[in-house]
This record gives sequence, structure tokens and C-alpha cells, in this order.
Amino acid sequence: MPRPGAVTAAIVLLALGSGAADAFSFVALGAVFTSVMTGNLVLFGVAVVHTDPGAAVRAAVSIAAYAVGVLGAASWLRGTGPADSGPWPGRVIGALSVVPAAQAAVLTAWLAAAARPATALQITLIAVSAAAMGVQSTAVNTLAVSGAATTYLTGTLTALMTELATTGSPHTMRRRLAVLAAALAGAALEAILLTWARPTAPALPLAAALIVVTTVVLRPTAPSHRRS
Repeated sequence: MPRPGAVTAAIVLLALGSGAADAFSFVALGAVFTSVMTGNLVLFGVAVVHTDPGAAVRAAVSIAAYAVGVLGAASWLRGTGPADSGPWPGRVIGALSVVPAAQAAVLTAWLAAAARPATALQITLIAVSAAAMGVQSTAVNTLAVSGAATTYLTGTLTALMTELATTGSPHTMRRRLAVLAAALAGAALEAILLTWARPTAPALPLAAALIVVTTVVLRPTAPSHRRS
């Protein structure tokens, strides 16, 4: 099991990245989310009633790609065994490594299109980002740590309010609050990038995921006497 401090740092960064990814997809790829599937289900229903094929396709692609990401990650993580023991299970690290790779592909394609992708490329970027979010969410769930969701944050908010009204663990409540704040910060920072530095916009979710994999997740696997 990862150390609590390392988990919290990783979760907060991943939540920031998912907030940024959602803001990016909603603003730049046609008003659709890549991690908030509840929102996409609503958007899909509205698009169908309003006979808006473009919006319906975007929402449907995001939902399907997210589901594929979850399915693939769950299948991979199901094989976790003794060889995957340690501060961070090896298969979890492998799954999380997919996220920055996918976000790097999004950034590369975005730059190749001069930050103005055509419709077909927009849909492709939605699919890649949503699949990555599905992988990320599944990998984090495998850790079985309270308050560690990085995508479906309605549940995080609900749990936090419930715990505040009852007798929740202060540590878990702080983690939930940090996750919600990180997602908000990620969305706000992404909006700033899209407004003032549009070509670099996909770099924020990439940076967040890359930092997690290279410094928060991989570094604790080496012997260290420092506290997390």
C-alpha cells in the first residue's frame, strides 16, 4: 500500500489534471467532458432531443472511450499479484503511465493542428483523453484509499458533506476537500491557458499526470529515509 502522503499528493495532482482535461475538452473540443460521464449522459440526451448529431456523437464517443479505458485498465489490473507488491503496485504504475502518454498524444495532435483542430480530430482527441481518464480512475480505485476519486467528484462532494454532518475521519475529509479544490484549480488554470496561451493548453493535464508518474509514484519505490 502506498504511503498516505504519497497517495494524497498523487490524487491531488491527478484531480487537477482531470479538471484541466474536462475544461479543455468542454471549451476547445465541442462542449463535452472527458471524465464527467454523468454530464455526458445528460448532454447526449439533450443532443438527441434537439436533433444535434455533432453534440450527440461527441458525448457518445467520450462515454464509449471512457468505458473502454476502464475495461482495459480493469483487465490489466486484475492480474496484480505478488510481483506487484511494494509502495505502489507495479500494474498500477503501468496503468497510470498510460495517462501522460495519452495526454502527450493529445498535445502533439493539438499543436499539429495549430490549436484549431477540425471536427474529426476533435472527436479523436475526445476519445484519447476520455480513455485516459477511464484508465486513471480505475487505477486509482485499485488503491482502495478513502477519498481518492479523481474523476467522479459528485460522489466526493456528497461524501464530504455527509462526513461533515456525522463523524468522518479528518484525514479523509481533508483529502476530499483537496481533491475538489484541485479539480477547480485545474479547470481555472486551463481556462487561462485557453484564453492567453491556447497552443499550450493540453500541456497542463499532461504535466500533472507526468509529475505523478515520474516523481510521486516511481520515486518512492527506491529506498529512502525521508518522510512522505
